[in-house]
Amino acid sequence: MTDIQRQFTGQSSFMRYTSQGERHIARNLVAAILERGGAISVNDGGEWTVRRSTKSRTVLEALATTGEDTIQWYDADGKRVASFLLVWGNDDDGSELIADHTANDAAEGVYNEVVTDA
Repeated sequence: MTDIQRQFTGQSSFMRYTSQGERHIARNLVAAILERGGAISVNDGGEWTVRRSTKSRTVLEALATTGEDTIQWYDADGKRVASFLLVWGNDDDGSELIADHTANDAAEGVYNEVVTDA
């Protein structure tokens, strides 16, 4: 994954184009998934820029290169657990960053943890 923005400014798009509130929610979401032993793939609306990473920094630096991202959560066996749709720029406090997610207990648990901690 290469973030073209980093080449020109020294900052990833995640740091340059997102609000503090959005970064807080995104970091908490990624941490909650990884703490459960998961791996994360990121789709920027055009391509999978990260595939099944367990590294928070790798995932976060792939975010916000476009107006929305899909995070796919996989368990330790490689089975897809849930998806989260992130839409950037809706609200500076990050309260509307997670625009949608899979309707299952695992996704609901992570979502509730992330928005409650915000």
